[in-house]
Amino acid sequence: MNDNDDLMLLLNEKWNCSLPFGWVPITGDLTISNVEIFDSNSFQDVIGQIRGIISGTFEVDWLFEVREDGNFTKVNIADCGLCYDGLEYIYTDPSLEMVLYFSHENSTTIGGKALLAEIHQVWLEYAQHFWHQSSCE
Repeated sequence: MNDNDDLMLLLNEKWNCSLPFGWVPITGDLTISNVEIFDSNSFQDVIGQIRGIISGTFEVDWLFEVREDGNFTKVNIADCGLCYDGLEYIYTDPSLEMVLYFSHENSTTIGGKALLAEIHQVWLEYAQHFWHQSSCE
């Protein structure tokens, strides 16, 4: 996979990410299996652990990073911001088994059965931090 268009098409196929950028679970009616949306402020408390989980679970040391401004690159996991910083980001592993989406709605969307299972193990109170539409108002 060499370019943003190919990656976005594959993400759309597997995870129903919308083109040219974004992800349906926030606003769409479509339910996607193995996807949870968290309040970004709360999720930031476990970001350090998430990097280790991704590395260990998926045996990778880099991720694809797609930015809202069209920038597409491979980034070492240690260098991934894993947050919204004025631009929305999508991160995924080379096999697209997991996806992270950091949006301007103060939401962090996580997709992937194995990733979610590991997050639940280290973040026991995760269910108290699901994102709700009212959290961005």
